[in-house]
Amino acid sequence: MENGNEPLPYYMQGLLLPWSWKKKESCIPLDVEEFALSSEKSAPPLRDQPPPPFRPKPAATKREGKNLIESFIDFREWLNAPSPPKPEPAPRPETPRRKVKPFDLQDIPPAMERIGWPMSAKVMRKWFSGELNYAATDDGARRGINQDGNPFPDAMIDTTMFKLDWILKYPRAKEKYDELVSVGLYSQAAKDAIIRIFKRSKPSPHYRDAWRLSGGDMHRYHRGFQFQLTRVDSDFPDKFSMFVRGTAIKNGLFMDDLYGSLGAFTLNIAVGEHYFYPRNGGRGRVEIHNATVYMRDVFTFHDRDSTYLHGLIRSGSQYLGHWNKTGFIIVPGAALAGEATAWDWPMFPVARDGMITERNVYYPVRNKDYRDWQLKHKQGGDLVLYSDRKWLGFGAPLVVEFDL
Repeated sequence: MENGNEPLPYYMQGLLLPWSWKKKESCIPLDVEEFALSSEKSAPPLRDQPPPPFRPKPAATKREGKNLIESFIDFREWLNAPSPPKPEPAPRPETPRRKVKPFDLQDIPPAMERIGWPMSAKVMRKWFSGELNYAATDDGARRGINQDGNPFPDAMIDTTMFKLDWILKYPRAKEKYDELVSVGLYSQAAKDAIIRIFKRSKPSPHYRDAWRLSGGDMHRYHRGFQFQLTRVDSDFPDKFSMFVRGTAIKNGLFMDDLYGSLGAFTLNIAVGEHYFYPRNGGRGRVEIHNATVYMRDVFTFHDRDSTYLHGLIRSGSQYLGHWNKTGFIIVPGAALAGEATAWDWPMFPVARDGMITERNVYYPVRNKDYRDWQLKHKQGGDLVLYSDRKWLGFGAPLVVEFDL
């Protein structure tokens, strides 16, 4: 039954303009026990696993027939047996006042496809079908270190799913990219990072390619030669500002396929072809003739440790919307409460316009729901994601000199 709370406002995607969101007024909180997000569906088959071995069915054993005397004795006992008592009529079950099919966490990828989020659905399915692997600390969420204190295994590193051109179609990502390649690339912070990189290696008279030095391994290339980055939708302040824009501006923007698939991510610059040679006086000189730009993201449902931001003590689990099989809505009260508290009480399912149907009942989803799913099914793999690389050519080499 309903909680008796007053109707809540919510935001819903526009039908004709799915990137726009419209404010609605009548969203009724529902009983959490009667309407609860499910995680009962069996986990999907693990990806990258060999098929199970073929096991032939055991041959059926032939039953020996009874002889004539045994059959006659059985028949006589059946005739003399008393009739069994008639069973009491079963009580009629009460007809439930309302009934909707359970909504399972694994129903979210198809819902993402229905609202035009194909990349979000793709990465989510890969997460569900991965081996158990998750970041357990803030440092692990940044660096890709799992619950056992080890780097994410190779099966959890994806370099083919995302294209940088697709990411840059989103204005906020393109704005960050332009700032990165025009300003951040030439900053003092970038030069300091270049010095740290090359202090780990020996000078050489040869023209070298950092990608080849990394063996064509994207993960190794990033760790060895990345020297500048910028963050997109990076943390709670960015998510909060996105929420504010969506509520303050008529038909404002909340979330899209970029946010659904990557959440907070970085655009990175790494060294390309270069010289690194010694100079007189114990100096070293680096001449970088080109570089590459790419996206990197650790796709995880880890909730950061408590922080104090925008007047809120952030100690809850990130709210990811109210979902059903048709898509999702945003309930502002849940969005803010989800960041501020770990309690479940603000996270009621809701009935849009008060209608109890599968299309109108929406279920709150948070990071913790995915983590609970992993622990229940012993499956589900956090991922390190890289896009392809885009080359940056320089009119003049980027030059850095330092003491060896």
